[in-house]
Amino acid sequence: MKLKDNFFKIKNFIKTEAGFDFMIELNPEHFIYQAHFPENPITPGVCMIQIIKELLIEISHCNLFLKKIYNVKFLNIINPLRNKEVIFSISFLMKEKDTYKVNVIVYQNDTRFAKLSMWFINPKYPNE
Repeated sequence: MKLKDNFFKIKNFIKTEAGFDFMIELNPEHFIYQAHFPENPITPGVCMIQIIKELLIEISHCNLFLKKIYNVKFLNIINPLRNKEVIFSISFLMKEKDTYKVNVIVYQNDTRFAKLSMWFINPKYPNE
């Protein structure tokens, strides 16, 4: 399921020395939050991973497949009522031949919500 423009919107993005920083706005009214959890919405980790994929698609302009997650640390809860805007900072470890190895930090001000290391590939190169 595509989350962009429904679960979240890109408010702004900038090119950094290592990659890109995306400021996104979460939609606290989205039906996912009604189930996860009523009265105390929490952004699911799987949604954060999907957001990263969709942000990389914005950058690469090609379809991507999550090949591997090296490391995931969920450090704090993202409640969209309190943390409506968060930053996804994507740093490229490797970007070549439609392979993207990235480190991502999800944060707002001084609060870090997650740190992830992931490897995405373009499905037209499935064995690489």
